[in-house]
Amino acid sequence: MAKSIAMVFGVIYTVIGIAGFIGPLGGTTGMASSTLLGIAPVNLVHNIVHLIIGLAGLSMARTDEGASTYCKTFGLILLLVGVLGLIRPDGFGLMPIGGYDIWIHLISGLILGYAGFVAAPTGRAATTH
Repeated sequence: MAKSIAMVFGVIYTVIGIAGFIGPLGGTTGMASSTLLGIAPVNLVHNIVHLIIGLAGLSMARTDEGASTYCKTFGLILLLVGVLGLIRPDGFGLMPIGGYDIWIHLISGLILGYAGFVAAPTGRAATTH
């Protein structure tokens, strides 16, 4: 399950990271905030972070261990970013993380965390009799 989730989130975050640089979609290549697809605020740093999350997912989805690590790591990071967005939606001036972005990060973090911590394989081989 973690491999599939890591791959899906890898694709989604990579596409969103690329879209974040496309002006007609509401993206930006500058530090000033713009609203991507009329939904969530982004800026240059935010776009780069999305690309890192996406490319890491694509890379780490190749193995069970990598996918599990990706889901755990980025699940926790995205949950923290979502909570931080409730407190500091300006992201301390580095990247905007308010509005719908809070919920996107919280939901992404919950799904990834579930796949990494709860649904992760136990590492024991199945036995048949």
